Amino acid sequence: MAYVYRVGFDIERKQMTQLEIGSSLERVLGYLRTLLPSEPGFTQTRALHSLDPQGPIHLIFESTWETWDDLAAHQESSLLEDKVLLEFEPHVELKDLSSRIYEEVD
Repeated sequence: MAYVYRVGFDIERKQMTQLEIGSSLERVLGYLRTLLPSEPGFTQTRALHSLDPQGPIHLIFESTWETWDDLAAHQESSLLEDKVLLEFEPHVELKDLSSRIYEEVD
């Protein structure tokens, strides 16, 4: 059974350029995508952004883990998405950063 750790936050529409290749937020998401595979039980990541025509852009970053113990160990890791993104925050204001854990339904 898989477990998903999902982090979501908003950025201002004018900050959308930060998701372009080589921009600061894109580099942080790339950093996570590069280093998370070294964590035990890691299976995949996804980064998504909303396509709403107005208002802030909502971003989601998900990592998937094989077992509950793998996810619990990740939560204690320095690579936990919340920690990495909050360290990055001075570059782009992250609004309403939240995280949730999901269990796959069989």
